[in-house]
Order: sequence, then C-alpha cells, then structure tokens
Amino acid sequence: MPCSFESGALGRAFYNEALPMPLYSLTSKLPYLSWTPPQQQAWRDGLRTMSGSAVTIFSWALVTGLAMGKSPLSTDQALAMSLLVFAGTAQLAALPLIAAGFSVSTILVTAFVVNLRFIIFSVGVQAHFSHLPYWRRVLLGYFTADFGNLMFTNRFPEVQTAQERSADAYYRTYFMYGLATGNWTIWQSGSILGIIFASQIPDSWGLEFAGTLALIAVIVPMLDHRAARWAALVAAVIAVLAYSLPLKLNLSLAIFAAILVGILADRAPKGVR
Repeated sequence: MPCSFESGALGRAFYNEALPMPLYSLTSKLPYLSWTPPQQQAWRDGLRTMSGSAVTIFSWALVTGLAMGKSPLSTDQALAMSLLVFAGTAQLAALPLIAAGFSVSTILVTAFVVNLRFIIFSVGVQAHFSHLPYWRRVLLGYFTADFGNLMFTNRFPEVQTAQERSADAYYRTYFMYGLATGNWTIWQSGSILGIIFASQIPDSWGLEFAGTLALIAVIVPMLDHRAARWAALVAAVIAVLAYSLPLKLNLSLAIFAAILVGILADRAPKGVR
C-alpha cells in the first residue's frame, strides 16, 4: 500500500539523520530522493502503467537492436545510436541509408520525416508541461515516446490550471516522469540486448526470424477474447492455404478475412460465441 504523507515524512526525517551530511547533501538533490512522497507515488504509478506494455516495447526494441547489430555499424556506434537517437522508426529507416553510403544530410532528413508525428505529439502535451523549466521540457521531449504520449493523453485529456497542479502536488508531471522512465528503460534493455547478441544469430536466418519472434510476442497477449482468437486462426489458415498466390496476395486475403471474422465474432450473441 502507498505510504501516507506523514509516514513518508517520518521516513525522510530518519533518512536525513542517518546519512552523513556530505552524502545527504548529494542525495537530497537526486531525482526521486528529493521528491515528496506524493510525487514519488505519482512516479511509481506512471512506471506501473507503462509496465503493462513492456512485452510490446521490449520486442520491437530487440528487433531494432538486432538490426543495428547486423548493420555496418560497430558495436560502440550501435550502442551510441540506441542511447542518443532513441527512436526506433528513425533508426530502422537510417540503417539501410548508412549501409548504402548516403550523405549525412539525406539520413538526417529521412529520420526527421519519419518522426514528424512527434511534432504533433508535442503540440498535444505542451500545455500540460508549459510550467516546467526549459531544460526539463527538453529532457522530457527526449524521453517521451509513442506509448508515453498515448497513455498520458488518454488518462489526462484536460489541462490543469496552476492552482489544480499545486493542489495535487504536480501529480501529472511526475506521472509522466514515471511513464518516460519505464518506456526508456524497457526500450534500451531490449535494444542493447539485441545489439550485443546479434552476432549469435546466423546471417542465413535474417531479420525476418527476429521480426517473427517479435510479432508473436506482441500478438499473443492480444488474444484475450474469442473474437481475436478466431480472427488470428482464420488469418493463419488462409495465409498458408493461399501461399502460392503471387505478390503475397495471401497476406492481403488473410488480413481481410481476419477483419471480417473478427467483426462477425464480436457481434455474435454470447451463446453463439
């Protein structure tokens, strides 16, 4: 159970007295340790919310890491790209251009174009964090990705007034910090793991193998109701039976059939399902 403000304050007082003064002076300025108990609770709530999408984020980060590990980049360059860029779409779009020897300007323009959605994201949440100092907004811009933006805007569609923010101890701000921390940590864990172990995957397997594993990891948790399971089963059967069709039309047929079956199964009476 989350601690109350009083118990948190008591623990903080004990913590302050237990630490030597130089060490306390240092730790009291660190993130989380210097926050109030309600702010710490908000951060943990954000972290817990993001953990629900851990499998999806980790899977795609792993595939991105494998792609970088199999690219012409050295291990150090791949690790630096993962940590500094932190944008899976841009990373995957840039890799073939780097391998083909395109100019830096072309690579930068490509990465910018594929990440234009983040401009829309930032406009959508700007009013929520306009009270923060410039440097904090810059850091938040780096750490905030698709999942964090979506989870925050879905939970908090309305912007608070200054009085409301102060009254709830800036809960939303620290909740966003928790979302961003969770997203970044999960992504970097998968990406770095993929970079390090890319050399262990035979070149003959290709990235298709890693992509298949990632899709399985993403799709299986989504099969939590009967309509989804029926749609997945029909898609798999049709994709295999129509495999000989040209232009990979078997996939188009499988997708169309899955959508149709999913809609029908979802609308069917409970007794029929």
